[in-house]
Amino acid sequence: MTKALEDVEALEALEAAQPRALPAELSIYTATETHAQMLHWVDEAGADGTGPWPLQADAVAQADAAGLQLLLALQHSLQARGRRLLLVQPSAPLRHACSSLGLTGLLNA
Repeated sequence: MTKALEDVEALEALEAAQPRALPAELSIYTATETHAQMLHWVDEAGADGTGPWPLQADAVAQADAAGLQLLLALQHSLQARGRRLLLVQPSAPLRHACSSLGLTGLLNA
């Protein structure tokens, strides 16, 4: 199966289920709460299959290095479970933060 087809299927599954979504503020100020939510998501990821793991990212209005570090940790944890993080519709601020820190690969994980 191609990556594009997997992505389409992941998006369809995302629409069918209650979507996982990043908060508006992905920063050091929200790191504790965001980390707790991500731990819960990682626990779920182990039980619901393989392939792309969609995460809605369009609401992110602010992102800093601490927030991106959490995303990298999430990506690493998902990869250890055979999953691939798929950021769905990453916002302009999130794309800018990734670009500024040399993490544009995170957008195409």
